Amino acid sequence: MIYATYSEIFFIYFLLWLVLILFLWRREEARVRRNDWRLTRGQLFHCDNCHHSFVNRARGASICRCPRCNAMCIRRRDHDI
Repeated sequence: MIYATYSEIFFIYFLLWLVLILFLWRREEARVRRNDWRLTRGQLFHCDNCHHSFVNRARGASICRCPRCNAMCIRRRDHDI
């Protein structure tokens, strides 16, 4: 049988909680960094039909669909932002 004092058991319990909190914190930081929005000129679109402005996550796309009216939106280089 393994003999341990109350202070050793408490220290191991505290250490496990600390490791769990650090793991969850790192996972949350990675999730936020992965889902972070970085707005660039090529991602902002403006629908000519319903005048809805929206951000497209696909980088480098010059054509996409409006989420409101489902019309095709073309990004014109001289009309950006």
